Amino acid sequence: MTELQKKKILWLTRAKLAEQKLNALSAVRKHDEQLLAELNYFGEDTTVLSAQLTDTLTQTEAQLHTLLTLREEIRNTILSLPDLQMQTILLRKYLSYETNEKIADAMFYDVRTIQRKHKQALDQISLPAGTCISETTIFPNISCEN
Repeated sequence: MTELQKKKILWLTRAKLAEQKLNALSAVRKHDEQLLAELNYFGEDTTVLSAQLTDTLTQTEAQLHTLLTLREEIRNTILSLPDLQMQTILLRKYLSYETNEKIADAMFYDVRTIQRKHKQALDQISLPAGTCISETTIFPNISCEN
């Protein structure tokens, strides 16, 4: 796999990472809500916990907005491919988070065919202009030295 293909995979996996963060924030929110309910039941002061819960809710809403924006950007980029099979493979892999095996079963292909078509799709897909990709972060609208 080429370095450019690896960078494109990193760019395409942003939605999954954002969804994982959203799930973690949702778990924290649920725990905080349960704790708040228990403290209220026992008549404890819940001022600090209420403020933390409000902060967690704000972060969760922001992360949900980020996730939806990323998914739309990734979906539009994938749908710009002219080949329907390549679109299907990338949509299933990067927005439905399916494995190559599951994609192969659904499309009635061998796993190696999915892997080959996936690499071909990576070669053909064009990332939005100004996208800079590094190992640790992704910066839109900043020119890269490549």
